[in-house]
Amino acid sequence: MLYNKERLHALMDRFGLEAMVAATPENIFYLSGFTSWSQGAYKYGNSQSYVVYPRDPNKSPALLTGGGEAGYAALEQVWLKEVYTFGRARRPHIDGASRLCAEEERVIAIQSARPLGGGPEEALAQLLKEKGFARSAIGIDHLGMTMKSYDTVRALLPQAELRLASNLMRYARMIKTAQEIGRLREAAAMNDRALTVLLQNARPGVCEGELIGIYRAEVAKAGGQVYWNHFSASRGGNMPPLPDRRLRKGDIVRMDMGCSLRGYHADTCRSGRVAEDPDKAHRKRYDAVRQGVLRSVEAVKPGAVPSKLYETMIAGVRAAGIPNYANFFVGHTIGLEAREFPFISGPAEKVDDPFLPETTDIPLEAGMTINLEASYHEFGWGAVHVEYTLAVTENGSEYLSAPEQQQLYVLPLS
Repeated sequence: MLYNKERLHALMDRFGLEAMVAATPENIFYLSGFTSWSQGAYKYGNSQSYVVYPRDPNKSPALLTGGGEAGYAALEQVWLKEVYTFGRARRPHIDGASRLCAEEERVIAIQSARPLGGGPEEALAQLLKEKGFARSAIGIDHLGMTMKSYDTVRALLPQAELRLASNLMRYARMIKTAQEIGRLREAAAMNDRALTVLLQNARPGVCEGELIGIYRAEVAKAGGQVYWNHFSASRGGNMPPLPDRRLRKGDIVRMDMGCSLRGYHADTCRSGRVAEDPDKAHRKRYDAVRQGVLRSVEAVKPGAVPSKLYETMIAGVRAAGIPNYANFFVGHTIGLEAREFPFISGPAEKVDDPFLPETTDIPLEAGMTINLEASYHEFGWGAVHVEYTLAVTENGSEYLSAPEQQQLYVLPLS
């Protein structure tokens, strides 16, 4: 079980919610361990799955999904054992019950049960009624539903109070469990390993696209999924790789890669120079950015606020050698989403949501996980970047990514 049960219950109590309905892939995974294949494959085709999560501990949570998802819902890592389907009834063909494996038995049990409804909205409303929530205050993870689906469910539950509550789930997820932090550490290690292999191949004549292919292959071999590749060689700005551009001796390289493993995200960067030692200007800019970020890292502890971490970084970079340095943030939270509430660490911004604090400038708490980072870009020259992944602890912080890998490299690595 991944989710922070005590925090979720406390928030449901604070806002008077008797049930939550998870609909986004992140929140469904958080509450059940289930990953839908169709929500990823048909993301604009209105493929839906849900978790109905009661506040009352005497009522069990339940997973609701399409019949074609039964093989995924039956996996051992899905800890919700109450699973329902919608859509056309499935009649599994069985050739010798004695030869069934445990996974097949669970699939057959799910597919043999009567679907709750012909469509996902009808089935969700029926499940909520059967759980006793026809007249309840229900938090809806609305970001995982179309407006039409939401309106249909609301019409089918006219006496229920449906509240748009995706951000309540984000707020609950802000404080990680030990298991979640372990997964974030594993994802960061995978990202570090994949980037190391990329750097080992970053020699003159190699195409940027080939290097990204190497990185993607390493992530895939570890069971991960890639989300973004920022890569620039002797150019400024946050850019994708140019697939056919070949590295040249002396190129100033900056890369920032994002991926996930077992649901949890990793985000880190590398800076270096191809086939030459960094010159004085390159090293000065890198060292200034690194010193600024490390000053913010040292300030991480419960009670610290994002705006102060941001100001600490800006002042540190300027004092270390880039007097006109400017940036809009010093990083972001990280977890099941690459950025979770309060999203970015920077100047305070107002928040308009009934389930969230009034500002993003909220004090850090033990169990929060953040990426602290800064970069410097100069068009016509290149860029440098420094980034650390951290978990806030009771007395400060701990690294989840490998801090020793944040250095200025001569490429390729031997």
